[in-house]
Amino acid sequence: MKWMNEQRDAQAAISEESWTVRGGAQVTLRAARVSDHGRLRAFVDGLSRESRYFRFLTGGPVANETLARFVSRRQDRDVALVVTFGEVIVANAEYVVNDEGLAELAVVVADNWQGQGLGRRLIQRLQQLARAASLRGMRGDVLSENRRMLAIMRDCGFATRRNPEDSLLHEVSLTLAEPRKAPAPSAPSAEWLPRDWFAAN
Repeated sequence: MKWMNEQRDAQAAISEESWTVRGGAQVTLRAARVSDHGRLRAFVDGLSRESRYFRFLTGGPVANETLARFVSRRQDRDVALVVTFGEVIVANAEYVVNDEGLAELAVVVADNWQGQGLGRRLIQRLQQLARAASLRGMRGDVLSENRRMLAIMRDCGFATRRNPEDSLLHEVSLTLAEPRKAPAPSAPSAEWLPRDWFAAN
């Protein structure tokens, strides 16, 4: 499928980008690496109970298997990003491509780095990569009480609606490519019509 082939190019094209946030700190956005596992463990363990709950739907410990999946994504389909300050991870984001060609995304920012625009920057980068991969769209589930993230998603162009099956969740979605429509039937051509067709009609 086209979106699967082009995802390889998008994953390979992830380049580092650095910028200065408020207060003068310089951070770097890059692709996650297998060697990030220990740094990611420290990042997740350092999140507040609320931030862990918003991201992982649990305020308790996050299993090592969950973190291992983050740093060992399918390189031909999925994307995992981190934002670092020096060697310390201060934010991460990912999308996983489902069988319908939709990118299911999630984002989390360290508590003392929130409000610096890192989440917005990660979401926008994921959008760029999903478009480059010709994916159909993006979607995610956000806890209804996470009003800050819902506001950021709306600012980034996502539609939001309460999940009809779970009042604790909002679904966020963004269409990237409209499904191709079948071509309209063409008008009959005089080149192949019977000689008496016009007379009969």
